[in-house]
Amino acid sequence: MQCGICKAETQSQKVTYTEDIDRSVIVIRNVPAAVCTECGNVWYSGTVAAQLEAIVNRIIGAMIAEVAVVNYPEHAA
Repeated sequence: MQCGICKAETQSQKVTYTEDIDRSVIVIRNVPAAVCTECGNVWYSGTVAAQLEAIVNRIIGAMIAEVAVVNYPEHAA
């Protein structure tokens, strides 16, 4: 895949996704992504983006702390 910003090649990696919502921070580790080898921009597939949204929505509904750290489910990728 080519980077949509600088047109360099991307590489499959696991990254950490962070969402800052109101006074809470959600950190999701080990998220599969395409990362640009030149500019470092991160790209998520549609499936991964949908899964991230679902995870964030579930955590928001159950949030009892200001920070939540979870692992991306391996079976979802």
